[in-house]
Amino acid sequence: MNYHVFEDKKFDLKFEFTNEELNDFVELWNGGISVENIAAKMKRKPIEIVLLIMDRAELGLIKGRPNGLKGL
Repeated sequence: MNYHVFEDKKFDLKFEFTNEELNDFVELWNGGISVENIAAKMKRKPIEIVLLIMDRAELGLIKGRPNGLKGL
């Protein structure tokens, strides 16, 4: 049996983001907002935002920050 990451129903994650959400995310990220606050403003789970950060960073679409996920 294979295990699929985040398969358990307890996660109930949304992996889709609209272009507007992506633009909002980049603005918040570049503004130094913490992951928790980005998640709250976007009405998403923090883990969804962390996964988005990983995606955007791997694609070179966002840069690291001195305080990382904590923001300013």
